[in-house]
Amino acid sequence: MTDDVDDADDADMTDGAADGADGPSGALGDEPAPEGLSLRGLRVVYRAAGGASVTAVDGVDLDVARGETVALLGASGCGKSSLLRAVAGLEDLAGGTVAWDGRDVARVPVHRRGFGLMFQDGQLFPFRDVAGNVAYGLAGLPRRERRARVERVLDVVGLRGYGPREVTTLSGGQAQRVALARSLAPRPRLLLLDEPLSALDRALRERLAVDLRRILTDQGTTALYVTHDRDEAEEVADRVGVMEAGRLLRLDAPEALRADPGGEAVARLLGSSGRGRASPRGT
Repeated sequence: MTDDVDDADDADMTDGAADGADGPSGALGDEPAPEGLSLRGLRVVYRAAGGASVTAVDGVDLDVARGETVALLGASGCGKSSLLRAVAGLEDLAGGTVAWDGRDVARVPVHRRGFGLMFQDGQLFPFRDVAGNVAYGLAGLPRRERRARVERVLDVVGLRGYGPREVTTLSGGQAQRVALARSLAPRPRLLLLDEPLSALDRALRERLAVDLRRILTDQGTTALYVTHDRDEAEEVADRVGVMEAGRLLRLDAPEALRADPGGEAVARLLGSSGRGRASPRGT
């Protein structure tokens, strides 16, 4: 088993780009650009069997400010994961723009966008120990700084001293914490999380959602978070966007959405009448 942080030198940074990732040239428009992530008219279209086209994301406009966490909530097939993958550069755009600090990143390769990725299953490398997994994506840092970064981020996610552990000995919750540490280690300017807790049982999801909110807030991380779980979205995010059939129906603070869903479709997806309920953050 390869268990040395030093082996990160050969890593291909698919979990996030290193500090100070180069941005592309070409600001969008003449008006002051919003800081952070900005999507305008985003469209993703797939080719189905027989050559028919299926629109997965249909003209979505969305801004995520620096330091903000926005959750996209909706049923399976609503387009939320396709949108996230398009932001990451893993899906071709059929239309619209993806910009960071006003600069179009649509043609920037995945590994140069400076965006971190975290998926449902964590995708840890079984041949690396915990430290080796977290160090993946830190190629180019001096050895001493790389080791210090790994130790620091493991402490942040509550796994101090876990560096030498084999990932095959970890519980599901511990493995997801390692995956989060690996995504945070390169200090991405945007963290993209696709159903990161959905493979865990309900009780563990609830505990980790609280921890995840604290970690993202304490680190000042900008994040786009995809989930089908309303309570999880409300716990983790500053604002929640509700998606259906590729469209963003509503985007607002959790409390505002509960008080006024703005329509039957959003109320149905939220599972409430819009009369409100106690915030999970208060429990």
